[in-house]
Amino acid sequence: MMKILLTGSDGYIGSHLKPYLESKGIIVIPYQGDIMSFDIPDENNPPDMVIHLAALTGVRRSIEMPDEYYRVNVMGTREVFFVCNEYDIPLMFASSSNAKEVTNPYAETKMINEVERIPNSVGFRPHTVYPGRQDMLFETLRRGEVKYINGGHSRDFTHIDDLCSALFTIIQNYGILKGKVIDIGTGVPVSVVKVAQAMGYEGEIVYEETPHERIVTNANITELTELGWKPTKDILDEIRHLK
Repeated sequence: MMKILLTGSDGYIGSHLKPYLESKGIIVIPYQGDIMSFDIPDENNPPDMVIHLAALTGVRRSIEMPDEYYRVNVMGTREVFFVCNEYDIPLMFASSSNAKEVTNPYAETKMINEVERIPNSVGFRPHTVYPGRQDMLFETLRRGEVKYINGGHSRDFTHIDDLCSALFTIIQNYGILKGKVIDIGTGVPVSVVKVAQAMGYEGEIVYEETPHERIVTNANITELTELGWKPTKDILDEIRHLK
């Protein structure tokens, strides 16, 4: 039975990925401890794979505390890279769609991760995962707490269930994908205004420049679809089902 060591198991993605992988018969061991002191819990019985999710997230917060983002996301990930390389343990690590266009400190940390990745690894870039954390757009819209929407933005909204199934596909095809960084999304950007209005938003729509945020995100999912994976959820359909 496959055994995976998972960092960031308490985060949004990790808390969904752990039970999903367990439902597939995989033993998932949450990593306990500071990522800056990452190590294998039992050197005599190492995991079959490490999935590294632990990181500071969020574009706007990274602008306020860039040094802390660098410390955790870059220095901490270097520790994971070093240990996995030392033990030759297959590694999957989370990057971000933001790494495709570096416009903020968070994006920069993820781009550095991709550049510094070890040979025995696969990076993955989740695109705008929803429902997401409580501070993310989907949930704040659901609570009616959004003050305005930027009408120029479109996002490749990726349901958490599709993300988990995509990560499982990567695990199954690790030998084929090793050394690459893989986009995960639907491949179809959706206007943020359409999403907001579908959820009942009737507030202000603005068109302002956002130099620290990407205007459009769009995953290239060709490599995953060629392996038989495909997204199953469309955000506008999911919103209709909520009503």
